[in-house]
Amino acid sequence: MKLLKKLFGYKIYIWFVLLLALVGIIFYWHGSYHRNSKLAESSQTYSMVKYIEERNETVFLNVGIEKVDTAFNVKKIFGLTIPYSRKKAILILNYAAKLGIKKAVSIHKTKENNFKIKIPKFEVIGIELDSRHPYKLYNKSGELLSNATEEIDTGKVVSASLTNKEQKKYLKQYSDMIKKSAENYYKLLFKSVYPDAKLTFIYDN
Repeated sequence: MKLLKKLFGYKIYIWFVLLLALVGIIFYWHGSYHRNSKLAESSQTYSMVKYIEERNETVFLNVGIEKVDTAFNVKKIFGLTIPYSRKKAILILNYAAKLGIKKAVSIHKTKENNFKIKIPKFEVIGIELDSRHPYKLYNKSGELLSNATEEIDTGKVVSASLTNKEQKKYLKQYSDMIKKSAENYYKLLFKSVYPDAKLTFIYDN
């Protein structure tokens, strides 16, 4: 009985301690929750250099291109195309095809102030998308029964259009302009060292 009286005599202090403990638990839980939420929302990115390669690429011509690509998808069942199931997408691409050489030129001095410059085969150096409007979906449509047809992968369409192989036709189309640009480039280069130099150009094309 004495023990119970003593316990009830200190009940105010016990409830105060319990209240403090409860507040501490709530603050701890709240802090842990926010820390875990921040960890869950954060992300990490890793990058690794796979190789470093020295190149002798020189761009002589940039060809600005606007291209319209049309892609289609249809629904097939057991190899048979379902009528009126076609989906269609029209994309407009804006980019520059970079044309030039990927190998070093060879230079031979034939006599005083005379040089023979052999320029290797012209190639597509690469592609550079327009910084403001690289590509956009111009139009998208579907026929009556196209709901079950797979959506057109516009990224895949763009990638197929921007391959170096796709740009090789411009090498032939603008061959004379590439040559003129190459000659101006080397004339300017030699003029700074040999003002009276006479250059002869040989093309491996």
